[in-house]
Amino acid sequence: MELEQLYRTARRATVITAIITASLAFLKILLGTLGHSQALLADGIHSFADLFTSALVLFAAKIGVRRPDQDHPYGHRRVETLATVILSLILISVAVSIAYDGLHRIFMHEPITRPSYYVIIVAVISILANELLYHYAMYEGNKIDSDLLRSNAWHNRSDALVSVVVLVSIIGSLLGAHYLDAIGAIIISILIFMMAFKLIWRSIKELIDTGVEDHIAQDITQHILQVPGVDAVHQLRTRSHGKNILLDVHIEVDPKISISEGHYISEKVNLSLLEHFEKIIDVTVHIDPEEEEYFIRSKDLPDRKTILNLLDQRWHNIPSYSQIEKTVIHYLRGKLGIEIYLPLSIIDNDTAKKMHLDQAYQNAVKDVSYISMVRVYLN
Repeated sequence: MELEQLYRTARRATVITAIITASLAFLKILLGTLGHSQALLADGIHSFADLFTSALVLFAAKIGVRRPDQDHPYGHRRVETLATVILSLILISVAVSIAYDGLHRIFMHEPITRPSYYVIIVAVISILANELLYHYAMYEGNKIDSDLLRSNAWHNRSDALVSVVVLVSIIGSLLGAHYLDAIGAIIISILIFMMAFKLIWRSIKELIDTGVEDHIAQDITQHILQVPGVDAVHQLRTRSHGKNILLDVHIEVDPKISISEGHYISEKVNLSLLEHFEKIIDVTVHIDPEEEEYFIRSKDLPDRKTILNLLDQRWHNIPSYSQIEKTVIHYLRGKLGIEIYLPLSIIDNDTAKKMHLDQAYQNAVKDVSYISMVRVYLN
């Protein structure tokens, strides 16, 4: 789904939620005041606070779908993750507030003002409207796979539950069971807290670059191994970025292939992963000629310039040295393998001369402990 379409979906869901929430807030404050219901009045004030969270959702969705730029090369999807954390914290504060109010009423024996009967209708409307908003926002959130919209949906459900508390409070007050709503409020606050904690924990894991689940990592590994030319996979590292996945991986290839072929294999791995896994948006492939543990043995070997200087000192007296067309150096298992390419004409189809050349170049460096092999090839 295109980023702009994601934003339009999130914007539509948020605007609809905001309009209905604002209407409910105004209705609850007005009739809560006229009907002498402190619970309904508080619920109305709480609903106005929800407008702030809706604005936060819209802002985060707009920023989150921006395309990558110089300062944010991986995009802006973590803005949505951060907003989910903030929204979850608001849900936690709502849960704590409800629990505190319930406990305060129980232990302080705070009396409940007897409300008017018609405020029951307002509480029922609020319950139904918020429950419908929950299902609508959850549907849209699942459609675009947005934790932000899903968390906002749960916020709507928490509003519906708060309105249930208000309804029970009103009915309890009218029937004389003054503390029935306090017990229900505490139960609801626990449910809201558990839900918010789950959302915030998921977002925090993303913000600290937690890798994908093991079964997804295994699927990725098996898919890479199916690419022709890949002998093994090391150091597969993944991290989440919004609903996307970024990964880097080391693949082992035949150490004797050319750089261009190794690059070709890495690009095939890159394209194959992007095509097969919808959530993967960025892949970095590192080519290894051998297992990482063996490369560690090679890390202290001299570089190409130093080696060529050494070979020049050892080989300059060999007659064919000046005709070397190419020198290939292999760093494998803590040793150097050297291949040199000479024109075929220098041996005049004399096989014995070819063997003599091999021996001459090998003997000239046989005392160099880190050179394990020298081979002569004729073009």
